Amino acid sequence: MDGETEAERSTAQKGVIAAAALVYVAVVLIVDTLATRGVDVPFNWDILKWQTEGGFDVSRFVLWFLVPLGLVLPTMDWGYFGIRRWHRMDWGVLAACVLVGAVAVLCITLFPSLRAVYGSQADASTEGKWYFLSFNFQWTLSYLVGWRFMHHYLLLRPLSQLWPKYGWLIIPVYEGVYHLQKPLIEAVGMFAASAVLTYWAVKRRNALLPFAAHLIIELELRVFQLFV
Repeated sequence: MDGETEAERSTAQKGVIAAAALVYVAVVLIVDTLATRGVDVPFNWDILKWQTEGGFDVSRFVLWFLVPLGLVLPTMDWGYFGIRRWHRMDWGVLAACVLVGAVAVLCITLFPSLRAVYGSQADASTEGKWYFLSFNFQWTLSYLVGWRFMHHYLLLRPLSQLWPKYGWLIIPVYEGVYHLQKPLIEAVGMFAASAVLTYWAVKRRNALLPFAAHLIIELELRVFQLFV
């Protein structure tokens, strides 16, 4: 009887932690969307958007990374961020991500909606290209670390503990829905990529591959914009 009570308490605790993570991530993504879209009801949400002239998104870095890091630091499983849990085949998976990412980026030319968002910098001056690279490097650094940490650690770990088989499916939904403010084809692509990478992260209890794959695609995208 005592064992059952202890198990029930453990499950309840896992439920509270998972629910708190789900609510936190949902709130910060909604706030970010309202601020990015310039919504001014019931007030101007843009006041919650803090970005330097160089491109570093302070609000995302704080809300997506620093705050979540502070919340989980006492119980951090550092194995999520190294390669000790990788298998030999995972290096092939990473290589496949590089190839698939390059193909996906090249396909931008086939979709006017994507081309409108990711415009060409091929005709920009050398100075303009350096500014483009510097701005986007700082912007990517400021959001990407937090985006992956928030989804593939803050959310994934408690969801996997509470619902080991299917809890991870919530993460592709979060990522896909957030990207609905972009062209639909990008939102669909994000959902599909997140499903694959999140499944891998569950199996390996590791968040490094999703981060590396996302970073590689961002770099491929900027190179594409510079020359195409």
